[in-house]
Amino acid sequence: MKRSAWLKAVWILAATALLASCSATRALTQGDAAEHARFNAYAGKPISEFMWVTPRHARSAIWSNQLIAWANINTVYLITVAQPCPDLMTSPRIGISSTLGWVRTHTSYVYSMGHPCRIQTIQPVDYLRMQRDERVQDRSKSKQTG
Repeated sequence: MKRSAWLKAVWILAATALLASCSATRALTQGDAAEHARFNAYAGKPISEFMWVTPRHARSAIWSNQLIAWANINTVYLITVAQPCPDLMTSPRIGISSTLGWVRTHTSYVYSMGHPCRIQTIQPVDYLRMQRDERVQDRSKSKQTG
């Protein structure tokens, strides 16, 4: 195969792969932006690690490089990973690595569709305060409309 034909084939394959990855990527919606802003507003100062006792607890992506991980019903962490983290928003299953139950910045990973994404920051979320503030907002909205 001539060099020019080989290069042309490589370019076609690369373009096809790029188009396929773009079509699989879900566009961020206003709802995603609201969820992102809501959790970031209640995120505390970054910490270096947290205990991930039961890795079966929920986790969900809220942005192309951020996810929420529930360590238990009221203990929530905002995790930011290095970009790019392919398919984080569309992955049906997201995994988090830990060492003896500890999830650490710079050494632990989030796995999205098999792609490892290094954890850059971990921030505790004041989830109880967030829920309390949302209940107060809901009550004030219902008083205004009622």
